[in-house]
Amino acid sequence: MPTFRESLQNSANKPANIGKVVVISGMSGSGKNFVADILAKKNYAFIDKYVTRPFRPVEISDIKAGKNIGIRAVSGLYNDGEKTSQEQEDANEQRKQAFLDLRLPLAYINYGNYYGFSIDQINNYIMNGRNVVIIVNDIGVIRDLKDIYGDNCLACYVHRNNPKNREIFMELARQRGDTEESAEKRYQKAIKDFDRYTNNISLYDYTILNTETGADRLSTMLQDLSGIEPKSVHREKNIKKQKARIYVFIGSPGSGKDDALETVRVQGILHSIIMPKHTTRLRKADDGEELICRDDKKFDIDSCDLQYENYGSTYGIDTNELRERLAAGISSSLVVSNKSALEELKAKFPEELVTIYIQGISKEEYIMQQKEHLDEEYVKRRIQEYEKADELYYNGWLDFNHTIINNGDLGDMRLQIDSIMRYYEGDRELSVEKILAYTQKANQYIARFARNNENPKDKE
Repeated sequence: MPTFRESLQNSANKPANIGKVVVISGMSGSGKNFVADILAKKNYAFIDKYVTRPFRPVEISDIKAGKNIGIRAVSGLYNDGEKTSQEQEDANEQRKQAFLDLRLPLAYINYGNYYGFSIDQINNYIMNGRNVVIIVNDIGVIRDLKDIYGDNCLACYVHRNNPKNREIFMELARQRGDTEESAEKRYQKAIKDFDRYTNNISLYDYTILNTETGADRLSTMLQDLSGIEPKSVHREKNIKKQKARIYVFIGSPGSGKDDALETVRVQGILHSIIMPKHTTRLRKADDGEELICRDDKKFDIDSCDLQYENYGSTYGIDTNELRERLAAGISSSLVVSNKSALEELKAKFPEELVTIYIQGISKEEYIMQQKEHLDEEYVKRRIQEYEKADELYYNGWLDFNHTIINNGDLGDMRLQIDSIMRYYEGDRELSVEKILAYTQKANQYIARFARNNENPKDKE
């Protein structure tokens, strides 16, 4: 008997279209329900969530008003507000037993309550060509859904605010009317949810940045999502792993691109080495090995076949060097936020390029930090760069392979980068001999561009 995924594949060759399963995850207050509501207006079907927790007052009101809230009771409508503590505990145990009797194949536990979904309901929709949306943060359930539905399942993470900025998070919770106790619980859960994303970033197909977008723009973004063909989802899934890659980091000023390169160096040369860019501008004090400036000994922008302009300076990348590294099995990392340069890299390396967008502080946060310096030309230019990066993301967010959330903790960034790179490395095996040969070759490439590597004649 064929598996469900095989049935999907067989059905995909028939005239009837197979619907997509879109999974929405995210921290409390990130906008999961807002995103799901937008998709519902685009004819996505909500998959009901079975719960054992008591229904919230607003949920009870919505149900009585005839609204479909996507939450289903396993034994009548739960309203424990009038019960004693013992009666509430007894009722909860009865609900849990009723839940277990359902034998739901997709279930999880959160704060002592049980939650689950019916695969039959999912299948009834998608086999009739209807797209469905499921809101769930549990990593086990997301893995099961992707195992069952393969490329017909899109996992999307919704991000709005940095969870580790406690002050901002708590202020937003107060604005929602949360008590101090409930706000603290939301905050602690948000940290856990974010850590799940950090540790499982390669599991998500897309990250939806619900920051400064507004309902109209977010709706436009999700219109693009609803039009994706399953076969086009994450092209790297159809590409063999264990191949060397070119990791390109993209982001606005202050997003953490330099931090990303620093964590790449910390991670070690077994995963990736920096690919420097040549630039006609002079070296700054905080420039590292990622740039070869015109006052460096190794500067040779004429050797770069890919060049682009940025604020009066020319930047160059030697793609022949990148190709040589790939042939040697060595992955490279570099920063490129120029649209034309990115498009050229994609054209030259359609299978090897991995684009990673970094989301750091918002433009509004940056303006607030620099508000007394807003008349300075430098700050104005940085704001323009923010806007360019924002447009690059919102106009092509489906094209980015991954999105890193920079919360200011290099350890968290390192975990996200590590998760991404290990995804592409697959189950590679490196013996001691292979490691020695690999590191020797990688160090040779690093030495080519070490700006402190003086020639013997320079020492005479």
